[in-house]
Amino acid sequence: MNKHGFTLIELLISIALISVCLLLILRVMLMLENINYDPSYASSDEIRRTEIIKNIESDFLTYHLNGLDIIKNDDSTTILFHMDEEKSLTIKNDTLTYNDEAYTLRSDNATYNLCPSYKYLALDNDYYLISLTIPVLINNENTTTIDDLELTYIGLRNEFTNYPPAYSC
Repeated sequence: MNKHGFTLIELLISIALISVCLLLILRVMLMLENINYDPSYASSDEIRRTEIIKNIESDFLTYHLNGLDIIKNDDSTTILFHMDEEKSLTIKNDTLTYNDEAYTLRSDNATYNLCPSYKYLALDNDYYLISLTIPVLINNENTTTIDDLELTYIGLRNEFTNYPPAYSC
């Protein structure tokens, strides 16, 4: 017998193992492709949403948030953040504008809901939490909350603040 070559069985087992591995890799690639083109999720705007959330929450950390006002118009909603410097966030159907920097939606059939969700929660005797959510709609429907913009601020309750206790459109 030749001790330096492969037997037919070894060759068949190797081909079978390689085939199974390739099928698993192909399945993972197809799943990732489906997620990337999911029409119920504004996947093209993930980086833009992350940028605007980072900019706003960075200002929350830099400045003290003393209060906010939510002003609803026919074609837009403006949120005024009363900080050491007053900042504003304007929501239109396809654009968010924060401090003169516009973030336009690129995903197909995606729009911002002009009615943000607002919550003021007392965490304990010392702290409170402000939660502001701007839903992203696909075909005028909020199909998933994954692509919504969520802003949070934690503050001390003994500071002078002016927050609406609740908000509804």
